[in-house]
Amino acid sequence: MLRLILRGLGARRLRSALTALSILIGVAMVSGTFVLTDQIRHAFDDIFVEANEGIDVIVSTKPAFESQQSPDAGPLPESLVARVGAVDGVARVEGQVLATGALVVDGKYLGSKGGAPSLVVSSSPDPVGTTKVVDGSIPDAPGEIAVDDDMADSKDLSVGQKAQLATKVGLRPVTISGIFHIDAAIGGATIVVTTLEDAQRWYDREGEVSVINAAAADGTSPATLARRVQAVVPDGVRVQTGLENAQEQSDQVGDAIGTFITPVLLGLAAVAVLVGAFIIFNVFSITVAQRTRELAMLRTIGASRRQLLQGVLGEALVIAIVASILGLLGGFLFAALVVGLFDAFGFGLPTAGAELQGRTIATALIVGITVPLIAALIPALRATRIAPVAALREGAVLPRGRLSRLSPVIAAILGVLGVLILVAGLASDSGVGQRLLTLMAGAVLLLAAAAMVLRYAVRPIVRVVAKPLQALYGGTATLARDNTARNPARTASTASALTIGVALVVLVTVLAQGFKESFTGALDKLVQADLIVTSRDFSFIPRAAVDAMRAVPGMGGVAPVAFAEVRVDGASDALNGIDPRSGAELFEFDWKDGGSDALFGRLGRDDAVIEDGFATEHHLEVGDGFTAIAVGGERATLRVIGIYKDPQLFTGATVANLAFDPLVPDDDPFVIVARYAPGADRDTVRAGVEKALEQFPAAEVRSKSEYTDSVEGQVNQLLTFLYVLLAFSVLISLVGIVVTLVLTIYERTREIGMLRAIGTTRPQLRRIVRLESAITATIGSLLGMVVGLVLGWLMIEGLGSEGIVFVVPWVQLVVILLAAFGLGVLAGVFPARRAAKLDVLRALSYE
Repeated sequence: MLRLILRGLGARRLRSALTALSILIGVAMVSGTFVLTDQIRHAFDDIFVEANEGIDVIVSTKPAFESQQSPDAGPLPESLVARVGAVDGVARVEGQVLATGALVVDGKYLGSKGGAPSLVVSSSPDPVGTTKVVDGSIPDAPGEIAVDDDMADSKDLSVGQKAQLATKVGLRPVTISGIFHIDAAIGGATIVVTTLEDAQRWYDREGEVSVINAAAADGTSPATLARRVQAVVPDGVRVQTGLENAQEQSDQVGDAIGTFITPVLLGLAAVAVLVGAFIIFNVFSITVAQRTRELAMLRTIGASRRQLLQGVLGEALVIAIVASILGLLGGFLFAALVVGLFDAFGFGLPTAGAELQGRTIATALIVGITVPLIAALIPALRATRIAPVAALREGAVLPRGRLSRLSPVIAAILGVLGVLILVAGLASDSGVGQRLLTLMAGAVLLLAAAAMVLRYAVRPIVRVVAKPLQALYGGTATLARDNTARNPARTASTASALTIGVALVVLVTVLAQGFKESFTGALDKLVQADLIVTSRDFSFIPRAAVDAMRAVPGMGGVAPVAFAEVRVDGASDALNGIDPRSGAELFEFDWKDGGSDALFGRLGRDDAVIEDGFATEHHLEVGDGFTAIAVGGERATLRVIGIYKDPQLFTGATVANLAFDPLVPDDDPFVIVARYAPGADRDTVRAGVEKALEQFPAAEVRSKSEYTDSVEGQVNQLLTFLYVLLAFSVLISLVGIVVTLVLTIYERTREIGMLRAIGTTRPQLRRIVRLESAITATIGSLLGMVVGLVLGWLMIEGLGSEGIVFVVPWVQLVVILLAAFGLGVLAGVFPARRAAKLDVLRALSYE
């Protein structure tokens, strides 16, 4: 049986190779996802382990909860350094300030890239940890700094060079005293080392440190020293060994990867695998149908039904094993592609060396082998129903399967289940993630139902799609139309594979367009400002920048907006801090229950206005109270004085600075909005603001329209990233069209010979096949657009509380349709060339 399977695959090398390609791509995406996430995790492991190398104990403040924010650590009183140093077993101790800031050289801001941090770290000439200086020395005098060698090489920095450092109190002149090396890749981050005294002055840490590092004396283990230090520090102070601290930070990064990158990539990989399953089912269905006489002949010479089943599944198994192994190795290329995409879009990620772990191998092989076998099972079962007598007559066809007769019933059941699940998702009050998963589950069932009943709609759809082509190409288009409609089930299966890819492209486009429209709409309605100031590296803006802006002649209201993550009733929520004096002037909230902007003037130390979603989640009304807990453990009980609706910008609760500052001591704003004074010259005032903020080069000044454009640009970048990954699914669909056309050419060999014999030219024959491909691709694309739009509407309905609006992206839909038609024509080129090359006499005698 094995020899027969291998000979059968050898006789059908092209279709076997194309089938394997559809499996290979999906498996490569699965294995590549795990390879990439392992690379990122290991890179951060290396970063944290190296950062803590030589540090046996780390003392820091104990957070009340794990926050997604990354504020400056601390503070701890500097007097605690001496207390830790006096503990038995401490050989050396050092207080350290950790902050954010970047170099400015010749007026150019040398910040991080892609959202990575721009770090400033204090150190002493004899640090507790290990610093690998490659040139110069660690700073030991005021105004001296050291930089990492990656930044030095990329920015052409050298020892002795003069520069400026952007700090919390503005630009400070510095001199590069040394360059150090970090073994681990740090992505787009930058690291600047200063003296402790400079860091304390520049970051409002006089008499304070962020962390305390200690090295153990010989004979004292890190765990023992940690217990001794814990006994002498106050409550609320955390003591960890260096390895524990590195592991904790690595786990936090791992959780973040598992929350976003891994699910997104695996979801796209699952789509590619699903599309591949459609192709495998189609290929084996056609192959079994074409081999009816061959399989019947095997039955006449004694082959059992079981052996036929084993033969067909054996072919699928061999193809799946080979494709899975190649796809497993192709995962390295996929991982490299994703890393390249991140780099190209300015979101560089640190990555370690690529390797295959057991989990990656097992998952890829299970997916790559199981899915093709399941997809080939129904065609294999149909092969067992071939009667031996079929070998005696020409034109024998497979009997219709039981599942085929029941397909309308099964489709109806799947459709009803899908609708019920969608209704449950729309009515659910659970979290956004859970609602999306529920809606996606219902959408998948509806998509499966649509694919099953598409065969009954193929002929009328083909007639409509082919009309413009008939007007252009006449008889060749008519033949292409008839060939496409000849086997509706086959056309439907081939088109369905493309439907999935196009539906996802449309869905992503609809969601992105809805987000952009809702965000820009909310910004236009809520923020009545001329200028918006944000940080270039996604950090906070020094509060001193607010005073600098207010001092500019012609400047009207200036409203800093601070942000913090807090816990309310055990759930993570946003807390916004604003200046009540400028709130009414620069913000127009959509108030509920009779509220108005006059409520800004009533915001005191214990008052809050809350967003409608926050009120619903925590069952709050005007007059009720709630307790907010900050990361540092500070608590505040706040009374609700108003409720507004704004799920896009001011989510959670909004309080006055009087209430925000005690909860979040480092209350630097996240964004500053400002308005020109009446009658002021706009260009002059803006130039004055930019001049005033030169001391804070991380602050980027933009008009409201410029800020909106930048947000849309970021969304478009993300869209492009997703489009590239979704292209793999579309590529598999096109492979399916190619292999289906190749197989139908085999099936129509005598017909093609007859067409050539009666005068059809090779160019006409090539055009017929290309048009068949284009018609199939157009059907899949049109259905994909409808499905994508419906799914997009359902998703947005399910996320109605998030403020996203439904917008039909007409221009993008036209582009997608034209692209699908063009790709369909391209997919038909190879099959068309094969059809045109058939020898007329051999084709006429083909059986």
